[in-house]
Amino acid sequence: MTQINIGLLGLGTVGSGVVAILQKNQPRLAVLDAHVVKAAVRTITPARQAKYPGIELTTDTLAVVDDPNIDIVVEVMGGVATTYPLLERAIKNGKHVISANKDLLSVHGVQLAQLAKEHHVGLYYEAAVMGSIPILHTLANAYAGDTITRVAGIANGTSNFILTQMVRAGSSYAEALRLAQEKGFAESDPTNDVEGFDAAYKLLILSRFAFGMTPALGDVTRQGITTLTRADFAAASVWGYTIKPLAVAAMTNGQLNLTVSPHLVPAAHPLSAVFDENNAVMIDSVNTKQITMTGPGAGSLPTASSVIADLITIASAIRAGIEPAPFVDAATPNTIATADQRVSERFVVLHSETLQADQAAANLDIGGKMISGEGSIFIHTPAISDTQTNELIGKIERTKDLQLVHILPIFG
Repeated sequence: MTQINIGLLGLGTVGSGVVAILQKNQPRLAVLDAHVVKAAVRTITPARQAKYPGIELTTDTLAVVDDPNIDIVVEVMGGVATTYPLLERAIKNGKHVISANKDLLSVHGVQLAQLAKEHHVGLYYEAAVMGSIPILHTLANAYAGDTITRVAGIANGTSNFILTQMVRAGSSYAEALRLAQEKGFAESDPTNDVEGFDAAYKLLILSRFAFGMTPALGDVTRQGITTLTRADFAAASVWGYTIKPLAVAAMTNGQLNLTVSPHLVPAAHPLSAVFDENNAVMIDSVNTKQITMTGPGAGSLPTASSVIADLITIASAIRAGIEPAPFVDAATPNTIATADQRVSERFVVLHSETLQADQAAANLDIGGKMISGEGSIFIHTPAISDTQTNELIGKIERTKDLQLVHILPIFG
């Protein structure tokens, strides 16, 4: 039996985890006889080469994707502009591709999948979403006879860590962010995480698997966590809620509603008990009703384990002499909910030096539960649409001595 040769694009946190798992030679892996033989890295040092004596290190990425002896290319280097042509070239060269690159796959996943189909190779990317949680394989295989109505979860560990510190340690947003950066959970520029872009990219991929649609980033209603304060958590707790950074894709009357935002979540809900850098995903469906999965959202071995799951699928197909099945069928036309169709209860937070909650609500002509104190006003509205929310924002802007802090959706 000829061994299956793997080429890595990237040998950092995730790439080194892939090598470590393969070297343990677990029985399910040993029978496949798959080995990393070449890896493209930024720099080569004697110490690094000595650490991987059986792997040829190169700084030339084309040396991996053009190598006729490599069967599977595993991309864990990140990036879009320079990485997409490499994956495209690898597929055209007849190589199976595994990727952990959510940014690239949220934008180019459909094109690469079509190209893989044309060249009879596999394109798998479990590690691109939710780290160690096998959500894409679950959506692709476990719901063939079921109808999914909603996928919701905590898709960004950095944001969840920050909000955990705010609610458990009483930290301010700035203090919690600084701790996340010190621990390596947040980048020096945390925009991608704290403004919801990372979670939005993941939500696009989840929507592809759950609903067969290919929405764009502009279809996602996105709001970051940067305006949250400890007072928000205190007010939410009065009404039995906590605040979690959720990504939600919900199908209602055939219309897909995509939201990435801090949400008020009932304190008794499973998602409210997911803390620190952990991720979670909840699937609602007609037959199965509801399941929730949790696990580490990042890290060397957790993410590498998802890469290995894809590797087993593709390597097993190679051993069986068959073409790997397409990872996902995204042929359903997009039907994106309009502003009138996006409806939820809202948590409205205002600031005023002179108005109390009941006065502000009367001026704005909105009902619901209210709390005020120390210049802050909190209103829990009945269910209203995005259109009505935008009208409310206009009223706030026209009301003297009343400033909008934020409006958060309430998860039900």
